Amino acid sequence: MIESPFPREIFRAYDIRGRALGAHASLTPDLAMRIATAFAGLVDSAERVVVGGDCRPTTPALQQAAIAGLLDAGLDVVDIGRAPSPLVYWATAQLTQKRATAGLVVTASHNPAEDNGIKLLHTDAMPFSPDDIQAVADRMVSGVRVGPRQGDRSLWSPRTDYVRSLAESFPARRPLRVAIDPGNGVSTVTAGPALRAIGCEVIAINDDPEEPDPPHPADPQHAGNVAQLAQFVAESGADLGFAFDGDGDRLGLVDRRGRRATPDQVLALLAEDWLAQHPGADIHVDVKTSQAVIDHITHMGGRARFGPVGHSLGKFAMRERAIDFGGEASTHYYYRIDDPPHITDDAVSTACRIAQLASATDLESRLDRIPRYRISPEVKIPCPDVRKHAVADTIIEDARRIWPVNDIDGARVDLSDEADGAWCLIRASNTTPVLTVLIEARTDREYQQVRALTAGILTEQGLDPSALVSQPPLA
Repeated sequence: MIESPFPREIFRAYDIRGRALGAHASLTPDLAMRIATAFAGLVDSAERVVVGGDCRPTTPALQQAAIAGLLDAGLDVVDIGRAPSPLVYWATAQLTQKRATAGLVVTASHNPAEDNGIKLLHTDAMPFSPDDIQAVADRMVSGVRVGPRQGDRSLWSPRTDYVRSLAESFPARRPLRVAIDPGNGVSTVTAGPALRAIGCEVIAINDDPEEPDPPHPADPQHAGNVAQLAQFVAESGADLGFAFDGDGDRLGLVDRRGRRATPDQVLALLAEDWLAQHPGADIHVDVKTSQAVIDHITHMGGRARFGPVGHSLGKFAMRERAIDFGGEASTHYYYRIDDPPHITDDAVSTACRIAQLASATDLESRLDRIPRYRISPEVKIPCPDVRKHAVADTIIEDARRIWPVNDIDGARVDLSDEADGAWCLIRASNTTPVLTVLIEARTDREYQQVRALTAGILTEQGLDPSALVSQPPLA
């Protein structure tokens, strides 16, 4: 039987995500149940599913609806309640060692509170690919059916075992005073306990998951969202500070002077640490990564390997290339974990590792040694969904007649012949009707030069480059 219509546009490249509050909600409990039942039919090797969710007001109803759909499909469910996405990954990897276990997370990550979403995991704790997500939608179009048996539901709290594993992996060398800002997101349940377990004193702001009106979005990629934490670190005398996003897979860093480290600086710091332990290793980076990071990795004897943008695509690239560490400009940092075995972008685990580093070395000096170039924020150039990919493809073909082009995800154009180390990136967004543009150069003069070249590329495609032309480099 053909199921009733549903909003296909919420089935995106990395997850399923849409508005969940109000009369015009696109993600409802009924739809969550249907999604979960369709998902169950696509993880044939799974016998059970770990289910967790963030602390949005719509999450409990969506989470219980998804559980009902899984049970109707005949799969057992391990309900871990309120949990950051990486804790669901960890629990899935832990349980699947004994019995094939998939995962489902109800979260909209760093999106506004009125949104919500669903992340889907295979039995190896790897995310569903873009094609997998579309297959869920296709299965819903053709109709989903209940299973031959009703699944069983059990409750489990993996937090104690998870925190213990971090304490064993990252013991601090000396006591630290650490400030955290979970942004009133779900990292409130793991960040403080984990950092205390490794030997830190923890002081917190915005750590109430029931707060109806958070002072800023839970997204540390953007400097404005970390400003409150930076002030708190400076005023409290903390040794460092960590900011987390809504579902606990993005991490921001503030040093003891109250300075926000850029995402590229954090990636370079972690890559330096990784290469000290694994000389000559490959490091995964996405196409938005600063040339300063690439140069630092090369200087440390490693090799930067470019991959596409997005947490799921990054993990697939790492698995295919047997790379054990990487990161991207959106403040995701990836590790291949041995126990339990999986690839994760766990902000709490990464915070514990940085705290351990800070307890043994002068973190500020290490950050100061990392070069910083003139890089723009992500500039959004409006371009209709029906046209954006064709425009990006045309830009790739036209640009490569003049300059070297990395086309693994859009066009990262090497402009070093025009200005030393300069580049621009033009790529079609996977989620919105825009082209995303980034530019970088080593000096202000060269930045202006590269900006003019990139504006010309956009103009040739009939696009308005004014948003880029007016954009100064990040401070």
